[in-house]
Amino acid sequence: MSLNMRSLSISSAIAACLVSPYSLALDAHVHGAAVLEVAKEGGEIEAVLRSPMANIVGFEYEARSAEDKATQANALEILKNANNILKLSASAHCLSDNVEVVLGHDDHDGHDDHDGHDDHDGHDDHDDHDGHDDHDGHDDHDGHDDHDGHEDHEGHADITVTYRFTCSNPDALTDMNVGLFDAFNRVEKLHVNLITDKGAQQFELTPSSNHFKF
Repeated sequence: MSLNMRSLSISSAIAACLVSPYSLALDAHVHGAAVLEVAKEGGEIEAVLRSPMANIVGFEYEARSAEDKATQANALEILKNANNILKLSASAHCLSDNVEVVLGHDDHDGHDDHDGHDDHDGHDDHDDHDGHDDHDGHDDHDGHDDHDGHEDHEGHADITVTYRFTCSNPDALTDMNVGLFDAFNRVEKLHVNLITDKGAQQFELTPSSNHFKF
């Protein structure tokens, strides 16, 4: 089978994983929990990790401050090194082909409307109410700038990372150790969906039980 066809087959297997109970559970966006979908075909492996962003960087709003941007950049660098996260049997000689990271924000559109509290500028129409200059104290609704500080409420955000490996000695590929818990200690539970030529399996990993067999 050609590499392209094999990749297509693996991607189809991953898509099948995405409707599993574990995957659907992540839709509830539970902090501390993440999902890993793994498909193995011959010496080709594709793994898709999905986690609430809070597990990885400690926040879910869009990084704006220099400190938050540095925290996020550091976390992404760790994620992009496949060997930090997924460790395959050494004797299988598996190399990471590429890593794709996608950040997704669910902006709770309504909060953008808090920008629309600038419409309280529309109180300028009440020139009669000089006192509404105090509704300049609606500048305190600039304290809806604190609705910037609804940064915590800017909605949920997830991180999706896709890892692909090619193993030159696939017969020696017997297990996978997950380094995610060591790299990001906010992750307490990892739901694994595994599809191989032997069929489908599901595991729940924790920091004290962080590996599974193919």
